[in-house]
Amino acid sequence: MHPARRTPWVAIIFTSLIAVVLVSTTDLEALGSTTSLLLLLVFTVVNIAVLVLRREKAEHEHFRVPTVIPVLGAITCAFLASPFSGRDSQDYVIGGILLAIGVLLWFVNRLFVGRVASPHG
Repeated sequence: MHPARRTPWVAIIFTSLIAVVLVSTTDLEALGSTTSLLLLLVFTVVNIAVLVLRREKAEHEHFRVPTVIPVLGAITCAFLASPFSGRDSQDYVIGGILLAIGVLLWFVNRLFVGRVASPHG
């Protein structure tokens, strides 16, 4: 964290570098299509999460939506992310590579954070 601005400056620089590398080395049309694929998958999960989380009791008023809305949202997003929608197979390859890189970076982060957080490190 930046001491004066309280912003995660290292993360901002790191993600900006990743974006520059992706834009410089990947076809922009394929990158855009892959981005939409990954976002549709995220929206599918979010709509399913709405259905799961509404079962939990809350002590306060919270937003409620008719069940049909997240069901239709999840089905629609899942269809648009599927090969049945005519999506190019290259999107899945690039998406898989990006997800694998993300998982690798997550493991590296866990190792680093675990080492820093350990008092006997």
